[in-house]
Amino acid sequence: MFRDLMSSGGRLTAFLLLSSILWVGVSTATSAAEGDNKALPYDVRIVVDISGSMKQTDPNDLRIPALNLLLELMPEGAQAGIWTFGRYVNNLVPVAKVDDVWRSQAKTSALKISSFGLQTNLSGALNDAAWGLSADSGFQQSIILLTDGKIDMAEAGAANAEQINTQERKKLMSQVLGKYRVAGANIHTLALSDLADKNLLQEIALETDGLYSEAQDAEALMKAFLRAFDQAIPAEQVPMEDNTFVIDGSVNEFTALIFKPSVGAQETALLTPGGERWTEMKHPASVRWHKDVSFDLITIKLPEAGTWIAEADLDPSNRVTILSDLALRIKGIPATIFPGDKLDVQINLTNEGDVVDSSEILRLTDITMKVVTASGREGSKVLSDPESPPADGIYREGLYRLKEMGQYQVDVVAEGRTFQRKRSFSMTMIQPVEITHRADTSKGVYRIEVRGLSDNLDIERSRVIAKIKSPDDNTIIQSVIFDEQAQAWVSEIEETKGPGQYRVDLNVRGVTQSGKNFKVKPESIVFDLPIPSENAESEVADKIVEGENNDAVESNDGNVVSENLNESADSSIDESAADDSAVVEDEPEEAVEESIVPKIDIDDVTKEEPVDESLTDNEREVAGEEEGLAWWVYLLIGLLNVAVIGAGVWWFMLRKSTLAVDAQTNIEAEGVIADLEDLEDDFAGDFDSLDEIGEEEISFSEEASASVDTEGSDATDSFDEDFSIDPDDVDTDEDSWGEFDNDKNASKEGDEGTK
Repeated sequence: MFRDLMSSGGRLTAFLLLSSILWVGVSTATSAAEGDNKALPYDVRIVVDISGSMKQTDPNDLRIPALNLLLELMPEGAQAGIWTFGRYVNNLVPVAKVDDVWRSQAKTSALKISSFGLQTNLSGALNDAAWGLSADSGFQQSIILLTDGKIDMAEAGAANAEQINTQERKKLMSQVLGKYRVAGANIHTLALSDLADKNLLQEIALETDGLYSEAQDAEALMKAFLRAFDQAIPAEQVPMEDNTFVIDGSVNEFTALIFKPSVGAQETALLTPGGERWTEMKHPASVRWHKDVSFDLITIKLPEAGTWIAEADLDPSNRVTILSDLALRIKGIPATIFPGDKLDVQINLTNEGDVVDSSEILRLTDITMKVVTASGREGSKVLSDPESPPADGIYREGLYRLKEMGQYQVDVVAEGRTFQRKRSFSMTMIQPVEITHRADTSKGVYRIEVRGLSDNLDIERSRVIAKIKSPDDNTIIQSVIFDEQAQAWVSEIEETKGPGQYRVDLNVRGVTQSGKNFKVKPESIVFDLPIPSENAESEVADKIVEGENNDAVESNDGNVVSENLNESADSSIDESAADDSAVVEDEPEEAVEESIVPKIDIDDVTKEEPVDESLTDNEREVAGEEEGLAWWVYLLIGLLNVAVIGAGVWWFMLRKSTLAVDAQTNIEAEGVIADLEDLEDDFAGDFDSLDEIGEEEISFSEEASASVDTEGSDATDSFDEDFSIDPDDVDTDEDSWGEFDNDKNASKEGDEGTK
């Protein structure tokens, strides 16, 4: 047998060698495919609402200059098309390769955009715009959708209008979006005004891994369009500070976008590193200068290296995009996030597609990340450490506990000695479920409901898990049952662990009808039990009203008032003693005793003993005091015995009830053990940080945040609990995300604190 193994050793070695070669080949091909996918040209389709409601939301047709901006930003080699929709869908500009001729024709056609559509055929528009999309199209495919309304395909005054629109919505979610999912195309939705169906637009973006954005009015439309365009066609940038930017020798082309205010804008000019001043009317032939009502767009090929200055009005949205072999790459920033999400971000520089891992270069490069929340708060942090650059060239950072709904912006800047690079990303936090909670006084419980915001949620595959922490610090994790009648996941918390403060942490794992998964972990729900019943509350209210009436009657009794006044005038004791005596007079001690002391039968009353006349008055007084003291002592001892016995009975009943609840909880836990096992990853590291100790934001040292294990250990070990932006928990540590460096916000908060 040994000889057989020896003779087959050569064949075994050859087989293993061949397998290794094939594996390397497959891995290389996979990596190359991923790289090729990033290098694919872009296919961008713009779908614009022209329904009649746009007359109110966009009366000046600012959709046209916003669309012109996107047309000018379209890169060479891309293909694009434009659709408009009201009741009918019109392919305004057919899909074609982008060049100067296409841009000119597209801008001419864009002038036809109006607001005369009678209805909102959103489903039909997206269905037509999906023409030609496929997984093997050879393009990176995206749709930019703008609307200010909701699906409306019913005739005016139709009795079955709701039914018709519901059918159109279901058709959109089940059939139309299926084409985009199969093709791998993203739909970036833009809601113009609060009249838009925001829930529907969020669902469309979620189903297709797109970005959802909002523009409250037409003035904000252009920059909202730009956010969606940046998501569809990401672009490398260089930082621009006070309209000044630096171009290095590796830049082959740059495009400067300079916004202008609607009134009183100064003429835009560019100052070159060589001292020349270029304007729209005076610039070299190699410069392409597009001037619009709201912006100037200047593209320069093979620009001069050095510092450039834009003479224009300052605008935080001004920017410079570049084409260069030296680029900044970021992974881990999705377009849609949910409360409780933890984002693991990876950042690295690439040169001609290869990761820059030279320690000499990385030691001279500063990597900074800045996050701006929906309310405008900013948090920034330096990720690089010149003493310990990452061995693989990849910087890793975590963003977690983001809980403010709305739009976030993430900016990453790499600044070396001879170059600067910048990448900007937008992401939107949404919550596809609605969480309500209240005290149910009729049942004496605290009721928590989790309800989906649309019918696109798959109830059977979605789960809600609750972690309940009681006053005795015990914790129960249980599955929340879906209530068909309430059409929500309902949990009713009872006083099973005694009175005090209870805390409930929810973990929602949702699944849409198409199988799209999302996870939501909202803020903790804290409340006190027991909850007074309705009868108890009414009794308390009646007593309060009765007490107020008694006070009113007493204050109107002239004899009582005059008597008190005379007593206070004639008495020689101080005012506090007089007040005390008044209180005793208003509430006689006998009345209090009558309500507390149990009823005594006549047979139990001690027979009065005759008084010994031989005793002096002092001796009689002392004896009377001793007899009275002994009676009260006996009474107190009796009451204490009753209280001890009652407490023992209460403890026994409570213990019995607790054991029953624990047993029931164990039964429930066994029934949903499969759910808990499926959600093991959801709980890992999530609820641990929700304990009392973990509530405090803890920042790492610079070594821990910038270094990477060079021996090949899992990088997530070093960055499991990184940093967060948490407006409620501002940390004073200089490395913490809680430190916001926006001077305006800081001064505003200071003013609010002094009020």
